[in-house]
Order: sequence, then C-alpha cells, then structure tokens
Amino acid sequence: MKQDAVEFTTVSKDIPRDYLFDNLRAILIILVVWGHVLTSMMGKSEIIKSIYFFLFFFHMPAMAFVSGYFSKNLDKIRSNAFVTILIPYLILNVMNYTYKMVVIQEHYYGFRFFRPYWGLWYLLALFLWKFFLKDLVKIRFLLPLSFVFAVLSGFTKEFSDYMALGRTLCFLPFFLLGFYCTKEQVAKIRRIPKVVSFAAIVATALISTYIVHNKVFKVEVLYLRRPYPESSDIKSMVFRILVYIVASAMIIAIINITTAKKTFLSIIGTSTMTVYILHLFTIPLLEKLEILKEQPYLYLSYSFFMTAVIVFIYTRPFVRRIYDNIMDKLTRLIVKTE
Repeated sequence: MKQDAVEFTTVSKDIPRDYLFDNLRAILIILVVWGHVLTSMMGKSEIIKSIYFFLFFFHMPAMAFVSGYFSKNLDKIRSNAFVTILIPYLILNVMNYTYKMVVIQEHYYGFRFFRPYWGLWYLLALFLWKFFLKDLVKIRFLLPLSFVFAVLSGFTKEFSDYMALGRTLCFLPFFLLGFYCTKEQVAKIRRIPKVVSFAAIVATALISTYIVHNKVFKVEVLYLRRPYPESSDIKSMVFRILVYIVASAMIIAIINITTAKKTFLSIIGTSTMTVYILHLFTIPLLEKLEILKEQPYLYLSYSFFMTAVIVFIYTRPFVRRIYDNIMDKLTRLIVKTE
C-alpha cells in the first residue's frame, strides 16, 4: 500500500511538493501520536486531560480535511479505493487483532471485520468517503446538509461503531470541507492576520481546560462515534455543535500559521501513513509496560520524548520501504493484478 494511495500523503512524484500540506500533515500526525501516548494517563492528571481534550477537538477533523483536499480526482480515488484502502484495512485489522491477542495478551470476544480496532476506523471511513464521493457530490447543498445530518445522527442508534458509521458520518463534513476547498481559498486563509489564529488556538486551549476542570462533558463527545445519551440528548447535540465550531476554527488557524517552506516537517509529511499505522501497534505495547504510571508529570515529559522517537523512527525511508513492500505483497496475494 503505497503512501500516495491513501491520501495521507497524496502528491504524485511528478508534481512539485506542496510543502504547506506536507508540513500540515506532519504537525497533525505528531499530534495524533502524542494524543494516543497520553490516552492511558488521561485520568491521572487534569493537565494531561486538558491537553488531550485540546488535541481531540481538532486533530482528526483536520486530518479528514486534508484527505478531502487531496480527493478532487473523483474517478481516480474511486477506482483506487478498494485496493489501496479497503484491502489494507482488512489486512491490518487481522494483524492488529492477532497482535493484541498474542503480544499484548488482551482478551477480545470474537474477531471483528467491521468494528475496527482503535485507530483503524479512519481507514474504513476513508474508504467509504472516497468510494461514494463521486455520487455524493451530485446531492444539492451537500456540505451544509452533511453538518445537519452529522448533528442529527446522534439521535439514532443506527450510527455507532459498526463499520465506523458514527465517525464516518460525523467526520464527513470535514472531509467535504477539504474537498470543496480550493487553492484560492487556502491563499485567503493564509492572508488572515496570524494573531487571529493564535487567539483561536489559545481560546481552544482555554475551552478545553474549562471543560475538564468543570466536568462539562466526557471525552467521548470529542470522538464523534456514538449516539447521544437519551438522558441528555439536546445538551449532547449542543456539545457536538461546539466541537464542529471549534474544529473548523482550528483547521483555519493551523492552515494559516503553518509554514509553506520546506522544513524538517516536510520530510515527516511524506510518511504519515507509516507513522499512523505503526504507532497503533507501538502504543499498546508501551501502555502494557506501564512506564511512569503513577507519576503523571514525569509521564508528560516522557510523552514528548516517546512521540518524537516514534515519529522519527517511522519516518525513516527504510521503514517506509519495508512497510510498503509488505503491504504490497500481502495485497497482491488477495487481489489479482492486471
């Protein structure tokens, strides 16, 4: 499964790199890894929990936005979606299940093909978005309708963990925002005064801290994956709307402040799929080791270090080549080649 095929990194080799989006992808994958490293300690410290809320307000919505931005060739993305996304998802799902059972020694009741394990939901959602996008764009007022349906979907139990339908529907608006976003609109965003973007980031941090300190809502609200609790469905709907507003503002802010120049981030931005997949196998092992489990503030420093190590190792060219070669060979065992 080549990196370009999955749209985490999507620019063809014969087209000049878009360093803005390479850098943006790098920032997002670093935040994704950091957020997952912090997961096991979220309940140990209000500071860690506030950081966690801050990250989960926007990093996956922004990732969906980037994937949508590079999905404008409707025929190509549909024709490639089965082989480059769905088949690797199924392979990785089997591998992840086996790894959790054998290495991590977790106990699952039965194997699940269409209830994806942990972060693999994103591949399944990505397949559904890309495969159906060519037909979806025929719907009038698709973008505003996607937000409306995402908010209203919380009132039904149909959209939950099965086939990641809850997240697929709720993150679709961000994917569509990216799809409809043009280079001209990106240029307009880049002309916004930087102080406005930094103010949005600070405001998001303050909102996250307030929510955690006052126990306004649980972190599950940020996952956008399950129906609203029947006892507080209207309140939960308001919270979901807040998530959409904050995430949209943060997407604009990080596009605005991210450099468009070639930096060390640009290199990381070309291997985000490798980092995304491999960190899903690494972090459960780190959690099993229970390093600094009772020392949250030392753990926070440790989380910086481990995030840097994970991103550095998994963006090495030889790691990417090994990953691509293994996935290509496994895919060819399943799918006939022309």
